[in-house]
Amino acid sequence: MTSTKIYALAVLLAAAGCSTPQPESQPATRRCIAPELRERIQLETIRQAHWQPNLPLTGMVGYDEERVYRFVPLLSGVVSQMNVKLGDRVRKGQLLMEIQSPELSTMATELATARAQLALAQRKLQAEQQLRQSGVSADKDLLEAQAEAAAAQSAIARITKSAAIYGGSLESGTLLVRAALDGYIVEKNVVAGAQVEASQNPLFVLSDLEEVWVQANIYTGQLGEISKGQVARITTTAYPGKVFEGRIDRLSGVFDPEERVLKAIITLHNRDLRLKPGMMVEVAVQKAAEAVAAVPVSAAVFDNNRFHVLKYRNECEVDIIPVETAFETKDTLYIRKGVAPGDTIITRNPLLIYAWLKDN
Repeated sequence: MTSTKIYALAVLLAAAGCSTPQPESQPATRRCIAPELRERIQLETIRQAHWQPNLPLTGMVGYDEERVYRFVPLLSGVVSQMNVKLGDRVRKGQLLMEIQSPELSTMATELATARAQLALAQRKLQAEQQLRQSGVSADKDLLEAQAEAAAAQSAIARITKSAAIYGGSLESGTLLVRAALDGYIVEKNVVAGAQVEASQNPLFVLSDLEEVWVQANIYTGQLGEISKGQVARITTTAYPGKVFEGRIDRLSGVFDPEERVLKAIITLHNRDLRLKPGMMVEVAVQKAAEAVAAVPVSAAVFDNNRFHVLKYRNECEVDIIPVETAFETKDTLYIRKGVAPGDTIITRNPLLIYAWLKDN
């Protein structure tokens, strides 16, 4: 190799070793929406709306505990006659049942004796009054006759009052139990021929059912969301589309030991008697209203098991925003988190821009 060639090769190697390094790659800039896409979209400012969420509960219809008559036997005996069945409508004073008891037989005998003594005392008193007017009888005899009549009357009143305390009236040693008010037999725990004992358990319960209680079940985790006075809407499968509205009148002070729930009492007018004790219902309790963002359903893109909207700042700044929805209607999506009133979003052809952004 000649010296000239060697020199040329050295120059080339030196040039290669001293060459300027390539600049580092710059971060990619966001692409702007192309004019042809820009013409196919529409923008809208999100408006504010107020959403009143509901807390769903289960419940059961019961009779108004403050508008009932409970017959509790205060003596032992046998039900000789039962004139009503569960669910029957009765009128005040109607004979419901008859009870025979040894105690009642004794009371009936005492009552008959007191009545006979009264009749005798009244005849004696009448005779003494006539003799006194004639000047034959002394004041002492008249006073004794008056005392005998008063004693007999007192005995009759005592026995009659005792029978009333037992819950009826006495006739031939039988306790006649009559309806204390107009209403319906909502509980019945006895049949004809049954032996009854003095106890605290009612043989039957009578209610007019013009007002009923809905007892809603509240679990521990829901206590902070329930308070007296909240509006409650009640529905039942028995009447599709029918809503019964009331308010929570009170909350029970203790948890039900069997169901492990707290009971919320809702009083409803029931003059049409649609609601029956024992009927299962769904209860929606209105919670406090909260501000939410309202967007057209057409602006939302559902992907990956959630809704997204496209937040627009300018043609080169469009963001895909996942949102948390409160609820939706046919035309509107109410959003709790993700976007806020005042934000600008794309409402026409959002899926087209969504796909374009995902690709770029």
